[in-house]
Amino acid sequence: MRLYEEIFKNPEGMALSRFTVAVGGGGYFEGVKAVGDFSPQKIVLYFPRGSVDIEGADLFIRKYCDGDLELAGRICSVKIGQETPQKGA
Repeated sequence: MRLYEEIFKNPEGMALSRFTVAVGGGGYFEGVKAVGDFSPQKIVLYFPRGSVDIEGADLFIRKYCDGDLELAGRICSVKIGQETPQKGA
């Protein structure tokens, strides 16, 4: 796993957020700072340096602890954005 540790660092050596989407449904997201919009069709996750919009069907958060989020349901699309969490989110 050391290879991933090197790949997922920015030039300043800070760990970047990463995620995995499973074929057939669900996904795992690391470094989540906040959850924005949330419905069975769309979830917005905020990270320190951006956001991810996830669209699909029957989406629900199975587990969210210490920045790690496990998402269940059928993921149809993932869009990476530049938006960061608002104060108080």
